Amino acid sequence: MTPPNPYDEDVRAFLDQWRAPSPDPQGKQRVIELFSAPVPARRQSLRWAWLIARSQVRLVHPATWIASVLVIALGIGVTIALYQPTLSGTDLPFVLIAPLVAAVGVAFLYGLDSDPPLELQLSTPVTPRVILLARLTLLFGFNLFLGVAGSLALTFVHAEISLLPLILAWLAPMTFLSALAFLTSVILFDPLLSVFISLFIWVSQVVRRAPIDLLSLER
Repeated sequence: MTPPNPYDEDVRAFLDQWRAPSPDPQGKQRVIELFSAPVPARRQSLRWAWLIARSQVRLVHPATWIASVLVIALGIGVTIALYQPTLSGTDLPFVLIAPLVAAVGVAFLYGLDSDPPLELQLSTPVTPRVILLARLTLLFGFNLFLGVAGSLALTFVHAEISLLPLILAWLAPMTFLSALAFLTSVILFDPLLSVFISLFIWVSQVVRRAPIDLLSLER
């Protein structure tokens, strides 16, 4: 036989003393008017998108943010230390590193390890596709910000580096590799394989361009 709960008497006494509040017609009318007031669709959609994006910050592993900052900072330091006026913008270490940082982070956005509360997400009115798109936009935007900040730092240290050509040198590869890593991770459901595919394609492009750059230097 289950022993009596000592808190039952307290709960029963509280419920016996509790009285429902008297209705307030004016307050009820104000609440109805507040929720029935028309809200501009543009304003509501932007607020909704901001809330979804903000909620995904905690779901992205903290190591992803930290690794992106550290690797970009390393690329900036190596580029500053090894920069030579004879190097073209596409051969700078920063340009070679920045696209891979974004691709590696994007590859790990999809999967069971990235969605521990998957059951809760499926019970919300927001579809998993919208949540994943918000997460992708958030991470790519963060890497884009780091890339622009790093480009500004390089042009500040070395005035002979042009800002716009430098941004264009890494922006197109970053966009392509991030899209490729995201697509392959969704299709193959293997982040490591997605990273390997993106890394192989990028390294093959860099190696294929290297002999051309060496011939131009010899001339």
